[in-house]
Amino acid sequence: MNGDARSRVLLDVPGLHCDGCISSAAMVLEVFPGVLSVEGDLSAKQLAVEFDLASITPAAMSAQLGGVGFEVAAVRWA
Repeated sequence: MNGDARSRVLLDVPGLHCDGCISSAAMVLEVFPGVLSVEGDLSAKQLAVEFDLASITPAAMSAQLGGVGFEVAAVRWA
């Protein structure tokens, strides 16, 4: 059942303006249990997050990013 909870989402974050923004946003997410990886795409202003759905939800990730100034405009399952 462990593998069943592994999920991936794309978070559209218009406030990603540079590699430093991507690094900062990734650090915000990577401290949470259940976040397995975070990859940023600056040209798409997007974060791809692989995570354990049993431990954290996309809504919780969006709230954490918003709390530090990175508003999430859309969440798409990948």
